[in-house]
Amino acid sequence: MKRLLLLALLIAAPAQARLTQSAPDSFVSTSEAVLPLPPEQVWSALLAWNAWWDPAHSYSGAAGVLDLQAEAGGAVMERWSGGSVRHAVVLSAMPPTLLRLSGGFGPLQALPVNAVLDFSLKPQGNGTRLTMIYRVAGSASARLDTLAAPVDAVMSAAFARLVRFANTGDPAAR
Repeated sequence: MKRLLLLALLIAAPAQARLTQSAPDSFVSTSEAVLPLPPEQVWSALLAWNAWWDPAHSYSGAAGVLDLQAEAGGAVMERWSGGSVRHAVVLSAMPPTLLRLSGGFGPLQALPVNAVLDFSLKPQGNGTRLTMIYRVAGSASARLDTLAAPVDAVMSAAFARLVRFANTGDPAAR
């Protein structure tokens, strides 16, 4: 049984997580994995943002206070007794194939940038190909190329947590 679980985790590990473009005025971070789950199950895991997002990358330090309203105009919100943050607005929610958000996460929130985060889910064999693409653009004076690698690292780690959560129910499982 352990061997099967290990095999499933290896199959579902992010096949690619990389910074695909970086310049002073833009960058693109892409992560992709094939999960041995149907799209509906991966979609459900994706919507449980508070269960897989790393609390170390939240303003409150508690991922459990994050909430995703998965409908156009909805948002990824973080509310706690010390404040609140709207991380992103939902542009498109098409279960179980596409979730598109607009918003600058982390240090990008304070910059005049446009940022779009896409999650696409496509059936592949008996599983689902999950792709996350984060596109960020602004003026060259924002020097986005200096933020590209650290933001990519956080987003790639978040994607890995999502994949682990979808597969095991535990985003920190190794």
